[in-house]
Amino acid sequence: MNPENKKAAREKRAAEKEHEKKMRMGKLAALVVVIVLAVILLLWGLSRSGGSGAGKSGQETGAASQSQDSKNTDQKAGGQKTENAKTSGSGTSQSDSVKADPNYKAQKGDTVAIHYVGKVGETAFYGGTGDYDLKLGSGSFIAGFEDQVIGHKKGETFDVHVTFPDNYRSSYAMREDGQADTSKPITLANADATFTVTIKEMK
Repeated sequence: MNPENKKAAREKRAAEKEHEKKMRMGKLAALVVVIVLAVILLLWGLSRSGGSGAGKSGQETGAASQSQDSKNTDQKAGGQKTENAKTSGSGTSQSDSVKADPNYKAQKGDTVAIHYVGKVGETAFYGGTGDYDLKLGSGSFIAGFEDQVIGHKKGETFDVHVTFPDNYRSSYAMREDGQADTSKPITLANADATFTVTIKEMK
């Protein structure tokens, strides 16, 4: 083979090697693109299937949180603010269908929606009136209060008699508009009080 033919052969082999190299690089690049697209599609699919449920759950949680926050602004019997006692847990809580029976009587572990008006003597005191979802047996209210709610039915109105502890803060008489009458202070420590309670709903 003469020198020109050898040179041509070398150039041809070099061109073939370069072509093969470009082909391999092209295939590798195509493979990388396919993998990246597959990962993107997989992540997108997961976000579509799981994201909607999570969003709904978040909205429900937010709505529940707003409801609980509004209830927590109510003052408990005796004027103290407390966290909502509507929590799940063990106890003798009955099913909703049983609680729907008009003759069903509240039991320990049940949550009852109540309205209450507290008085010392004949005077309603500020902070002693409100609405509350009370879990019976939670100890959220003054000692003896929850025990006296047990056994009553939905729609019943009854009196609960309690004695405030000796370290209980003072309050004021409550005006007709629900505001405190600061000209009429009331000492609640060791005071006997009567709460008129209405059970609005069993939960």
